[in-house]
Amino acid sequence: MIAPRAALVLFAGIALLISAAEGRGADRIWTALVLATQETPPREVAPELEPFVNGLKTVFGYNSFYLLGDKRKRIGKGTEEWLVPTKEFSLRMRCTDRDAVSYTVALELFLKEGVVVNSEVKLARNAPLYIRGPQWGKGQLIFILEVR
Repeated sequence: MIAPRAALVLFAGIALLISAAEGRGADRIWTALVLATQETPPREVAPELEPFVNGLKTVFGYNSFYLLGDKRKRIGKGTEEWLVPTKEFSLRMRCTDRDAVSYTVALELFLKEGVVVNSEVKLARNAPLYIRGPQWGKGQLIFILEVR
């Protein structure tokens, strides 16, 4: 027979193992649609874009970034999600594989009704992927994808 205190410790340990196992599969993908422009003076950046602003400036050469929309969805092998849908643009993500450090996803960028870009990429946790979209308005559309 197990002493009550030992049973409590055993129960707590099992509960921690179960929650850790559930947490491993609970990654989320954050996707943002951004409009990048060149302005004088540069516009203030939305708080959600702060971690990305230096990379965006370096890669794309713009100085102002507008967050047009963002979405967080669970990601796991076999999941399929529509990310950042707008009237004109939609991004569909289908997770085809997962290993210890990354997810393999098939991406399809739609402009109105047709597929404009079809690609397969690997996304690692906390390593953002920037996708240059079309020119739009007075700037450039950029998609950001990051597994968190």
